[in-house]
Amino acid sequence: MKLCPCCNVELIPKNVPTYYGRYLEVDQCPNCYGIWFDKWELVALNPEGTRDLEYRDIQSISCSPTLCPNDQVPLKPLKDPLIPKDIDIYYCPKCLGTWVSIEDLLKYKEFQKKKMHTKEQKEESSKELEEKIERLLSYQETKNNEMENLEEKIAGAVSIILVILRILSKFLK
Repeated sequence: MKLCPCCNVELIPKNVPTYYGRYLEVDQCPNCYGIWFDKWELVALNPEGTRDLEYRDIQSISCSPTLCPNDQVPLKPLKDPLIPKDIDIYYCPKCLGTWVSIEDLLKYKEFQKKKMHTKEQKEESSKELEEKIERLLSYQETKNNEMENLEEKIAGAVSIILVILRILSKFLK
């Protein structure tokens, strides 16, 4: 039996979707709605999976998590430059599980969605840029070929003019 690190109430197992159609079991507090994730589960949770968790009036809930529900070790705040500063995530240094309030989980998953969307936009922009560069290079190659043909025509015309001028100069002498 796992107890909530905030309320000391028994946590309830919940199945939530991960990526690629799989599910994982997390533990949610029926009182404060915080969630305990075993090692790596927080990362595996699909941002859309937060819809399967319970939460009501999350603005009025605040708690300070204390002990890991698995092994009763004091939880520590997770400090990571990739996580926004307004999101509090706590972890167990022994089992590497994580505790997140429902409010912070929703913020974190929204942050992940935006980050994924931004990454997709960058990939699309990169592909568009590559296509534009390819079109420009192709256009430039076509123009270079046209210029070479024009230069050849001009050189041929100049040669003919020089021959005509030589012939005329012989007649004028």
